[in-house]
Amino acid sequence: MTATRDIALTFAGGGNRAFYQLGLMNRWGDRLLPRVGAVAACSAGACVATILLSGRAEETSAFWKKRRSGVTKNFDWSKLLLLQRPTPHGPIYRDTMIHAMRDGGLERLHSRPFPILVLTAGFPRRLPAPLALALGFGVYSLERKVRPLALHPRLTRRVGFRADAHDARECETPEELADLILASSATPPFTPVGSFRGDRALDGGLVDNAPAFLADRLPGIRKNIVFLTRPYPDEVTGEKDGRLYVAPQSPVPVERWDYTRPDLVDATVEMGERDAERLGDRIDRYIGVT
Repeated sequence: MTATRDIALTFAGGGNRAFYQLGLMNRWGDRLLPRVGAVAACSAGACVATILLSGRAEETSAFWKKRRSGVTKNFDWSKLLLLQRPTPHGPIYRDTMIHAMRDGGLERLHSRPFPILVLTAGFPRRLPAPLALALGFGVYSLERKVRPLALHPRLTRRVGFRADAHDARECETPEELADLILASSATPPFTPVGSFRGDRALDGGLVDNAPAFLADRLPGIRKNIVFLTRPYPDEVTGEKDGRLYVAPQSPVPVERWDYTRPDLVDATVEMGERDAERLGDRIDRYIGVT
């Protein structure tokens, strides 16, 4: 009997912290994926989700570690003074996503029987890029200070940023898929301003770092598991408004944009795997497995 696809998975952003989600799915994938009717993601969460669904997580991890070999600084001021790119992240990130979609990865992504919705933040209309950058990240940072426990930002949309969603399955080439993920992750100076199909974009987390709303509104979706990437108090996690919010209990080992310590990425995946074992009963109760 074919399982009913009534569950959505939402992958929050968080830079390298999103590899915590890969650890969760390494343990939960077999029981969740047959029930999945939609995936919603943004930023590094979209990176993790698409790599996972490409079936090439191990190959991609090995490629990333080799590609970033020799990186000793996440920001090199001397390069900035020479008018060169001061950060290594953008080219490495893009090459890694293209590699993930080679050798059948993109075809496996295309074959998934559910939408894989990736959120980008569209620029306010008629606003120059430098001003949009300052406004977007300034308003986002302000809201984080004023509403530190809020899981879903509000203010950036009020000042004109758009929530633009694209189904990753519609990307025709590995390069176009990389464009989409880099656009959803666009956080200058670490990654450049994004561009997808002619539209400028910034990190989707500016409009909602855990974009569960993208999947909630789809027909047939009854439950939504939201994978967060940093700790929150118990009062904002667990079952809320029909969703199940899953978060690490303590900060994950790796920093958001640290490309110098691949061992900490591995430790973050392992932390997710341990938490998946600890929280397995909660997941089973939520999805109705007895």
